[in-house]
Amino acid sequence: MKITSNKETFAATPEKVFNVLIGFAKTEHVPSIPQVSDWKNLENGCQFTIANMLTCSMLLLDQAPFSRVVYQIGTDKGISANATFHIHDFGDQCEVQIEAEADAPLFMQAMIKTPIEQAMNKGLAKLKEMAERM
Repeated sequence: MKITSNKETFAATPEKVFNVLIGFAKTEHVPSIPQVSDWKNLENGCQFTIANMLTCSMLLLDQAPFSRVVYQIGTDKGISANATFHIHDFGDQCEVQIEAEADAPLFMQAMIKTPIEQAMNKGLAKLKEMAERM
C-alpha cells in the first residue's frame, strides 16, 4: 500500500533537512512529539511507543546526500513500511515529501491509511520546525 504525505516547503537548505533526517534516529534527546514515549536509541535508528499502543522501530536504510533518506519502519503489530523522504532543492529553501510503501494485511489497509497519512503530515511539520530552527 503506497501512502504519500503533503508536500511542504521548508525555509531551510536541503543540507539542513538531510542532516536533521539522518541524525533524527540517532539523537540523544527525544524530540517533543505528543503521544510518543519509551524512546530508545538503537545502533542505526530508534525505537519508541505511540499512544501507549504501538511500538515502532525506525532504522536508517539508505541515503543520497541532500536529496533522499529512506527509513525502514517496523511495528509490534506486524505492519512494516519503507518511508522515503524526498528533498527537492530550491536554493535556500526546499520542498519535502514523504512516500511510504506499507506492508499491511489487505483487510487493514482501509482502516490504517488515513491515520498513517495524518501521522506522516504531523511528522513532516515537526521536521520542518526542527530544520528551520537550525
